[in-house]
Amino acid sequence: MKADKSSFSPSNSQPDSDLNRQDPEAQQPEADQTDNSDKSDSKAGVSRFGSRLSSKSAWSMALLVMVAALVLVGLRAFQSVRSSASIDAEEAVSPARLRVGAMRAQTGLAQQWVFDEGVVTAARRRVLNFEAEGDIEFIAKVDGRDLREGDSVLQGQLLATIDDRKQNVDIDTAEADVEVSVREQDQALASLLQAEADLDKARSDLRFDESELVRYQELFEQGAVSESQRNVYLNAAEQARADLRVAEQGVRVAEDDVRSAEAAVGASQARLLRANVDLEDTQLVSPIDGVVAYINIREGEYWDTQITNTSGTLDDLTERAPIVVIEPQSFEVELELQADEAQDIRSGQQAYVVLADDVSEAEAAGATNRNLLNIAQAEGSQGQVFSVSPTQTPGGRGVEVRIRNFQLIRNLQIGGRVYVWIEASSSPDTVILPLGSLQPTESGTYAFVVDESTGAVERRQVEVGIEALDGIEILSGIEPGELVVTEGINRLVDGTLVEVISEEASL
Repeated sequence: MKADKSSFSPSNSQPDSDLNRQDPEAQQPEADQTDNSDKSDSKAGVSRFGSRLSSKSAWSMALLVMVAALVLVGLRAFQSVRSSASIDAEEAVSPARLRVGAMRAQTGLAQQWVFDEGVVTAARRRVLNFEAEGDIEFIAKVDGRDLREGDSVLQGQLLATIDDRKQNVDIDTAEADVEVSVREQDQALASLLQAEADLDKARSDLRFDESELVRYQELFEQGAVSESQRNVYLNAAEQARADLRVAEQGVRVAEDDVRSAEAAVGASQARLLRANVDLEDTQLVSPIDGVVAYINIREGEYWDTQITNTSGTLDDLTERAPIVVIEPQSFEVELELQADEAQDIRSGQQAYVVLADDVSEAEAAGATNRNLLNIAQAEGSQGQVFSVSPTQTPGGRGVEVRIRNFQLIRNLQIGGRVYVWIEASSSPDTVILPLGSLQPTESGTYAFVVDESTGAVERRQVEVGIEALDGIEILSGIEPGELVVTEGINRLVDGTLVEVISEEASL
């Protein structure tokens, strides 16, 4: 065993690097080697012990590293748990914030619109009707075809006639009567002239006979002529007076005859005029330049005046009349508003009108009032309020309103059902908020304004104005740019902390 131990030397077991790191004492001279042999053996023993000690130290170091790593992981886990607990504690201490939607108050145009349905009529329309009965013999032609709805006509243009033979006979008879009465009048005038001439002669004869009587009366008184001679002129004067009375009567008779003749002429002329009117009753003539709105007759049909003599409204008569002519620019829209809505309507207010058929698809798709207004403004006709009735309609609570003065006309049709939008009032450059952002109470109307530095809300009283389609006008209480809660206001009180989760765009 000793041999084995003595044979195990550093020179045999360590590499060159270990040799190079030997103690300097190993380099001493041989004289010293004997003295140091014991030291060598002693160092060899130490070296073996150090080798064993080094192996144990490596395991110790590894164990220490592992322990240190475990301690570090535990420390970090402890810190994480402590941090999480701290956050939970902070959240438990911090008050909860309610999530709300908000928008910034902006200025814009607030418009109050009154909406209702109406019917298109014509402010100036002429219902052309036959006042006589008979077969329809003529209807005006346009490009070789019969007149039809939509054709333009001129004032005075003959549009249709019925059988007028009877009326023409009456005219001929009346004209003959006029001619006879005129001749009789001429004869009466001639008789009057003759009577007046006879009267003048009688007056002249009377003056002569009276002058002769005066002269012979003087001669008789002087005794120059006999009484019989004087009596001749006395009788002549008496006869002249009688002739004068006859002549005056003849003039009066002649004047009566003239008046009778004039009356006869007037009567015959009246009959002629009536005959001409009766002839006009068989004709339909356009009284205006316009467009045919309705035509309910055909050539060869028999027209009976009872068709239009039945009771009914003007619209009913329009649908039964032979021809109806309207002015193209005289469209009128009639609607009936509730009394409370009509209070805000005045003449001259702007109105938009659109045929219901033009928006039926949008309406069926659930279009909002704003959508319908946009369609009316883009595709409808633009007019003005013409009149507002001062009384309510009989049997109801409505007020009749008429729209005229259309500056722009699109697709209006007489009798068509329309949607009407009337701008009752407007206010430019005013703050507008959505209706859902306000809290109405018995004490007033309130809004919640977010203090962006603290996240708390302020319950603020506001004064409201025009109620528009998209919101309501704020007259006071809110300034432009302030952040106003629009969603979740029912859960809020003054000072509530909130978290704005969505900021809406302005109206």
